[in-house]
Amino acid sequence: MRNTEITLQTKRAFSKALKELLRKKPLDKVTVKQLLTLTNRTRPTFYYHFEDIPDLVKWTVQDEIISLLQKSNGYDHWDKDLYNIFKYFYNNPSLGRAFYDNLDIKQFNWVFREPQINVLLGYIDEIIKKEHLHVKAEDRKFIAQISTGGFTEIVLDWLGNGQKESPEQIRKEFCRTQENIIVHSLRMADKNRTLFSE
Repeated sequence: MRNTEITLQTKRAFSKALKELLRKKPLDKVTVKQLLTLTNRTRPTFYYHFEDIPDLVKWTVQDEIISLLQKSNGYDHWDKDLYNIFKYFYNNPSLGRAFYDNLDIKQFNWVFREPQINVLLGYIDEIIKKEHLHVKAEDRKFIAQISTGGFTEIVLDWLGNGQKESPEQIRKEFCRTQENIIVHSLRMADKNRTLFSE
């Protein structure tokens, strides 16, 4: 087994232990010693991979959110991708709260928003090809940033407010208000690509 695979296995073992502990207690009651007991790893092993427990929280969410997004079936299923992210936090409320409490906005963007941008750019390229559009690179990127920025803000508010709405409610609201909004934005960019050219 290669070192990268061993490292990933080790990190995911700590992630699994963290989630197990968070089902029983808040983050400030979780200790490295408890994680070591559950994983049968040593203290140096933990600190080789993570700076501290909040760092483990960040890595866990990033790893699992990216895994969810990588399962995407394309733009036609975008609402399912969003739903799966909300469902992930809804099924792991203590982890979601710990994630929210331990990240500033810069870290949140790095852990959570940037992976979304990469996936959304794939969606955008799919739409451009399907619709035979001609969209400038800067417009393509801007549309991805606008879309993920709004979604990230909604997730932040939802986590901060204690996840009061169910993932199903949020999915319905997205479908009701945001259907085809990215397609419309790309069509506008295609239509106006020469209108505002220098």
